[in-house]
Amino acid sequence: MPPKPFLPFKLVPSLIAIKRPVTNNKMTSYITTAASVAIRNPGTTLAAGVGGVGLLAVAAPAAIAVPLLGAAGFGAGGVGAGTLAAGIQGMIGNVAAGSIFAACQSAAAGGAGAAAVAGVTQAAGGLTAAAAGIAKFMFK
Repeated sequence: MPPKPFLPFKLVPSLIAIKRPVTNNKMTSYITTAASVAIRNPGTTLAAGVGGVGLLAVAAPAAIAVPLLGAAGFGAGGVGAGTLAAGIQGMIGNVAAGSIFAACQSAAAGGAGAAAVAGVTQAAGGLTAAAAGIAKFMFK
């Protein structure tokens, strides 16, 4: 019988289930094994996580771009007061049509800039996923 893996935390099966506690010991075993592998291989875990986010950006760019634009202060109703976007707009003054700032605001409002922002998000996601894959093999 193999030794039990060291886990610096306690897995609580009842937190995993949404409506009722997990009673399936097989699922608990799978989760414990996955956590153990992740702890023994932090580089692989990091590369898989970063690569997964990159692939998400390629597959569904709005899932990445919309929350980031909102967090920066770009919204459907315009730039939010007191946000990062408001500070940038205050520094640049009049926003030129076709600028990156204008494209971000247009994308947040669901306008023509959405396609450009989606394309940039997908390109960045592809580069991120590729870099994570390359890093995994370069830094073993």
